[in-house]
Amino acid sequence: MSNNKTKKIIFANREYIRVATASKLCAGYFNEHNKNLRGSSVMGCGRWKAYGYSNNLAEIEIEGDTARMDGHFKCGGVWTCQHCGNARTSQTRSWIRAALIPALEKNNLDAVMLTLTMAHSYDENWNDSISKLHNAFKVFDKNLSFQYKKIGAIGKLKSLEAPIGSNGIHGHFHILLPYTKGIDVAKFEEFARDEWDKAVEKVGGNCNEHGFDLKINAIADYLAKHDLSHELANQNTKNGRKKGSTLGQLLDKSARGDKKSSAEWLRAIEALQGRARFHAGNLAKKLGIPNCTDWEDEENIKEIPIDAPEPVRIRYSLDKHLKATSPYSPRPGLALILRAARTGGHDKVLEMVDALCKEVDKVKLKTANAPPISFWDWDDDYLDRIAKGTR
Repeated sequence: MSNNKTKKIIFANREYIRVATASKLCAGYFNEHNKNLRGSSVMGCGRWKAYGYSNNLAEIEIEGDTARMDGHFKCGGVWTCQHCGNARTSQTRSWIRAALIPALEKNNLDAVMLTLTMAHSYDENWNDSISKLHNAFKVFDKNLSFQYKKIGAIGKLKSLEAPIGSNGIHGHFHILLPYTKGIDVAKFEEFARDEWDKAVEKVGGNCNEHGFDLKINAIADYLAKHDLSHELANQNTKNGRKKGSTLGQLLDKSARGDKKSSAEWLRAIEALQGRARFHAGNLAKKLGIPNCTDWEDEENIKEIPIDAPEPVRIRYSLDKHLKATSPYSPRPGLALILRAARTGGHDKVLEMVDALCKEVDKVKLKTANAPPISFWDWDDDYLDRIAKGTR
């Protein structure tokens, strides 16, 4: 198997293991607080049938080395669901490359990237930290309106990042700001830096020299910040550890039984729920291009030859699928089922589904009310063995 294909399979396994872990944590949160987190619909992603698909069958489509659930619900959770979050990031990256950059060139526009953040601590309320960041940006954005006009800025693409480190949730914005090509932005940078300090102070926050950064000719830098391959390739580097853990990396640790990472992930989701991952405002309208959220991700659209064989389809009981992928299960059911589809086909899928259902029945026998299991009952290297295909 080629190195690229191996990486793709490892990434797919890890993605769905993270979905399963997030589902379990959301179920546990509801069990403890009697209310849902926004984004807890991740528990139905790839499990429930999508609206309009009324048959009582789970269906897997296999094409090449890719297996996916067909006709099933997609939750769209950008923070809780690794699968939908990746799709949203990929869509935005494709839109930047195929729609935004050509439109900027056509309109004689260049772009800078602003990075905005503020001081934060582990023990403070993470909800307040993220709220202050957003409130400070509103003040900053309003006070900069005249400066935007002076450099010919017609809108902006804003993205929110929130890794977790020793100082808690590190919320920060990356803002791609198009402006008229050839204009010297030095004065704008000086003014914007001062206005960010004032905005942070106004909302009761603190800011040091690392709270503001501006890069010119920054489209390539902005794309690099949202490269899906970056996290997988660099998640164990020293630099990555220093900057903190992404939400996905916290889920990896949670899946191995790390209770601190589980608590940090839930704490972060409480702070981020309802917050947009990307926001482009009316930038697309002003440039005369499709909106980012309406864009078809051309990077993931394959040309299908006329004589190409039909994708292989595997169908089985939806009731069994729901049980096998339940948040009550001690295994990442969806990840294991799709892996079985890629590697063993129909018979292997049915065998895996039956085995997972039996495990769920065992859990129900142990606890009459079947409360959610808080953490995966795995040995330390179980996740890596699944990801490498050796389980």
